[in-house]
Amino acid sequence: MTGKHLATNVATLSAIILLLASLASAQSFRGSIRGKITDPSGSVIANAKVSARNTGTGLTREATTSDDGAYVLAELPAGIYTVTAQAAGLSPAAMNVRVNVGLDTTADFDLTQVERRQEQLNVTAEAPLIEATRDVLGEIVEQHLVTELPLNGRDFSKLVALTPGTTVDPSGVAGTQGGFGQFNVNGNRDRSNNYMLDGTDNNDPFFNNSALNQTGIGGAPASLLPIEAIEEFNLQSQFAAEYGRNSGSVVNIVTRSGTNHLHGSAFEFFRNSALDARNFFNTQPRKSVFQNNNFGAAVGGPIVKDRTFFFGAYEGQRERVGSDFLLLVPTRAEIAQARSIALGKNEGVINPGLDAVLAFYPQSDTNQIAGVVNDKNNGNNLIAKLDHSISDTELLTGRYAFSQSDQVFPFGSPGGFGTGSRLADFAQTSPARVQVLSASLLSTLSSSKLNEVRFGYSRYRTSFSSLNANYDPVTNGLNLGTGKLGLPEFDFSGIENLG
Repeated sequence: MTGKHLATNVATLSAIILLLASLASAQSFRGSIRGKITDPSGSVIANAKVSARNTGTGLTREATTSDDGAYVLAELPAGIYTVTAQAAGLSPAAMNVRVNVGLDTTADFDLTQVERRQEQLNVTAEAPLIEATRDVLGEIVEQHLVTELPLNGRDFSKLVALTPGTTVDPSGVAGTQGGFGQFNVNGNRDRSNNYMLDGTDNNDPFFNNSALNQTGIGGAPASLLPIEAIEEFNLQSQFAAEYGRNSGSVVNIVTRSGTNHLHGSAFEFFRNSALDARNFFNTQPRKSVFQNNNFGAAVGGPIVKDRTFFFGAYEGQRERVGSDFLLLVPTRAEIAQARSIALGKNEGVINPGLDAVLAFYPQSDTNQIAGVVNDKNNGNNLIAKLDHSISDTELLTGRYAFSQSDQVFPFGSPGGFGTGSRLADFAQTSPARVQVLSASLLSTLSSSKLNEVRFGYSRYRTSFSSLNANYDPVTNGLNLGTGKLGLPEFDFSGIENLG
């Protein structure tokens, strides 16, 4: 192939790719307004001017109607807009509409009055949301529902139960792990959902769950998406091909932005065992410890009116829980018998490793003894967002989300092969850290052409280990030849495992 032919083929291929790109649908985390303008006779009006202005930020977008009287204002951030329609010789009309993420809001105008001198423009009440332009099945959960409905654990994903085909199953029977943030859509597993935060990937590659708002050990929250930071979210249980990735659902979360008015909030929720009855399974006269403090704040407002806005939210959690067990342990007599056997088989010398292993068991004259593991779950979660209108046609948005937690929970069963240990020395610890950074530049090229460039970066880090991970068995005569720290798992039948 000659260089000339190669250059021609490359140019042709590039043109085809660009053409396909111009026809492709993007994964939108915004909404749109569309409608039709008619005159007093019912005929459509071409070249009528339509504008939409966000009542909170002053963002304005304009369009003109086509030959069939239709218009579209695409890629509008979620919020309340005042839509105004004007045509030569007719009085302008306006209405307030709400734009939701991933949906088209219909706003039709009938300019029935002949233009006359007037001092003000009357704005009608908010138009109802009619979704008749997209063949998707889903549900919009708006900000007032997220903040006002009671949510145990501040888990917004519990609200997905409002969507047809969704099952929220805390037991984990229908999923891979029960607890916080878990749900199933149309029979798919809980790891078959696709999570997006302002159009940016929010999936952690390890568990294939939501990176922010993810479950940790035993179903407790490992990371939180602050409730105060959510404008709304859209769960689509039957979605367009433009999203792809997973077969379950698309969860498109839109975070709040600042407006021309400074606003903020602060909260704290607490639960305490001092207000509770004694745990039924606690055989001791004392109460099981339970202390949970969930607190945070949010603030947003203008930096430059109608141009630059900020928003930030923080949510923290401090939890202390006593997990009560009836532990299966060797009695003092059984321990003495084991030491006696060891003395007889080792010429009167006991390997210190035996005493070190037996010392992990609580001392008891019976095979059952009440035990408690002091669970811990500390979390710090924050999100910051900046919106800047570079010009009337360019909108730049950047956001950063951070979450860090430290968990300690028991993770074992009463004996058996490979089931772990319920003893406090071997409780599991799992620190987690999540970071999501994203930016987008939306440019209005014309009334019918938009271009958006997005950048997203996410990082998820976690680990699992025992509280005993730094224990050196060699110091107590247990030289297993591995050179590693931590007591390996010893499995027994009838008593608690070790390690």
